Amino acid sequence: GQGYCASRKKERKILEVHVEKGMKHNQKIPFRGMADEKPNMEAGDVNFIIQEKEHDLFKRKGADLLITKTLSVNEALCGFEWIVKHLDGREIAIKSKPGEIIKPEASSSSPYVKLVPNEGMPSHGNPFVKGNLYVLFRVEFPKDGELSKKAIFQLKKLLPSPAMDIEYDEEDVEVCHLDAGDVKNFGKGGAASHGDNYDSDDEEGGQGQPQCQQS
Repeated sequence: GQGYCASRKKERKILEVHVEKGMKHNQKIPFRGMADEKPNMEAGDVNFIIQEKEHDLFKRKGADLLITKTLSVNEALCGFEWIVKHLDGREIAIKSKPGEIIKPEASSSSPYVKLVPNEGMPSHGNPFVKGNLYVLFRVEFPKDGELSKKAIFQLKKLLPSPAMDIEYDEEDVEVCHLDAGDVKNFGKGGAASHGDNYDSDDEEGGQGQPQCQQS
C-alpha cells in the first residue's frame, strides 16, 4: 500500500465566546471544525460549556429567580419596602401594598411566597420575555421575654382577636406550660413498651392464645 508523510504544525487561534442572554447551566457553545486536524479526517468541534456560578442573593430555575427575605413582625403587619440590586445592575424597590399582610411560612415544604412579575431572567432566544422574581418570606418573631408588659398590653388593644380571659379555680384546674417540641418525635413519647412480642404472637395466631370451649 501507499503511505504518506504529514508534517505537524502548531497554529494559535483566539476564539471569542459570545454568551447569549438567558443561557443556562451546562449549555454548550460549539465552534464547528475548530479542533485539531488530522490527515484525511474532518476536524472536530471545540465546545465551551456554560458553568453558572452561585449568587449570594439570587437562585435561578429556568427563567425564574428566587430571593429570600426576612421581615420583622412589624414589617409583616404594617408594610415594608427595600431595595434590591438586580443582576443587570438596576435597582428595584420592592414595596408592600396598603393593607397587605405577609404570613409566616407554614412549613419548609410550603413556604409563603409572592412574586414580582417580569423581573426574572431573559428567556434564551427571546430575551424580551422574562421570567418572574419570586420572594420567599420568613417572619422573625420576638424572642421569649423580649416584649415588655406595656408593649403586650398595647398589642392586645391594637391587634384583632386577643386572647379572652377565662375564669377557673387553680386548685381544681391544673395549669400547664409549653416546652419546645419536634413533630418528628410524635408517637415516640412514653416509656418503651415490652408488649410488642405479645402483639406479634396474636397476629401470627400463636399457641399462647386463650381458647374458648363450649360444653
